[in-house]
This record gives sequence, structure tokens and C-alpha cells, in this order.
Amino acid sequence: MEENNTYVITNLRVFYDMVNEYFEQMNILWESGRQPKPNGEPGFINTFDPKRKSFKAALIVIAFSGIYLEALLHLRIVEEKGLKTFKEYDWKPYEEKLNLLGCSDKLIFEECKHFRQVRKEILHEKAHMDSETIRIAQEEATRAFKLIGMINDYFKIKF
Repeated sequence: MEENNTYVITNLRVFYDMVNEYFEQMNILWESGRQPKPNGEPGFINTFDPKRKSFKAALIVIAFSGIYLEALLHLRIVEEKGLKTFKEYDWKPYEEKLNLLGCSDKLIFEECKHFRQVRKEILHEKAHMDSETIRIAQEEATRAFKLIGMINDYFKIKF
């Protein structure tokens, strides 16, 4: 068997770093805007941030989670199945791409489906009109962040 000396230059690590950095920034900003309710009542009051920094960071987490996931699946499919197979799967949902790579984790598939819908609603803002759900960007970014972690764990990816 001939050794493959092909080297791939990728931004995968940069995408992953952006997800992590903006997730951390989002959490710091989100927590700094929370104050306990007066008189010891349970719960918190979120103060208004006129520049919406935490919200913007959450959107970046969601967008770059998708960019990371697309890049990761592209690289894995091309490496394991070849470019021709990737071209057949290019526009298929994350779950089908993961299944092709041997993943059958139902929780990952459920989270992928949820993430795909959330990402569509955010990146194609008109899509929100089809949804009856009100979403909180920071909560959705947290789910996206956890999904990336689950997929990295599945593939044993360590950065």
C-alpha cells in the first residue's frame, strides 16, 4: 500500500478557537448583566445592554459552531470516504454525514437537528416566522457549544 503524503491546510482549529473564545466572552458578559432580585427574592434581573455584546457573542458561537461542524465533517468524510462520496453528501444534514462516519448516537442526532433549525432561523432571519418558539441566543449558543463537545468526544478530537 502506498503511503499518502498529502497535507491538508485547514482553519478547523481557528473555527474551534472562535467558538470557545466567544462562548467564554458571552458567559462573562451574560453574568455581568445579571443581578439578584431585590429583597432576597429568588431569581435574577438581567440588565439591558444597549450594545448587546452578549447577544452578539452568542450569535458568533452559533454561526462558528456550524462552520466548525461543516469543516470537521468535510475533512473526515474526504479522509475516510473520498472526495466523490463527500460530493454526494455535501448538502445532506449533519446526521446523515455523521451516520456515514459510523456515528449512531441518537442524542447527537437530536441535538444536530435542533442546531440545524436554530442556525437556519438565525442565519436566515426570515425563517423565524415559521417558528412558534421564542429562543434565547445565549441558551442556544450553550447547546451549540455542547454539541461541538459531544462530536469532538465522539471522534476523540483534542485540541
